[in-house]
Amino acid sequence: VAGLRIMYEDGVAGKHFYLGNNDASSGRLYGLANIAAFLGQSTKETIQYDACDDNSWDSLDMEYPLSNACGQLGQSYQNYHCHNHECHMECKVDPKMSIKGVTHAKWYGAPGPMFCGPTSEYPTVGVWDYTYNCHNPWADPPEYCEEYEGQKAGRYDNSRVVENRNG
Repeated sequence: VAGLRIMYEDGVAGKHFYLGNNDASSGRLYGLANIAAFLGQSTKETIQYDACDDNSWDSLDMEYPLSNACGQLGQSYQNYHCHNHECHMECKVDPKMSIKGVTHAKWYGAPGPMFCGPTSEYPTVGVWDYTYNCHNPWADPPEYCEEYEGQKAGRYDNSRVVENRNG
């Protein structure tokens, strides 16, 4: 609600959230319809896929490159920039930042949460091996699927460098 108030009252880059006008017959109805549409759109994927961040879904030659965290479908997330009139909202890239998502798909062997960090921490990355049987309690030492809750198969495999579509 606080964010909606800011967007209605102050706006961002000259854009405001429309909550209707003072027309007694329909002004507030337009505002309510806009709120409903906004909430519906913003929660669709969150509810449908239980997602709060990006999933690794862009496969290349039947593999899921770990570098998908840098961009999928040939995109480079780091190279996104705001338009000039919105540049005051742009965050500077922190070359020392490291982060790991929490969202993942639910299918058998689905890639684990995406992660990224400085090259000092991740000099190279490989693939998510969705064929790996991570539930090996009989192994010495035992192995378990522990990358995410409900995981049945798969692992991060950095034994070879694999580029995403962006290179």
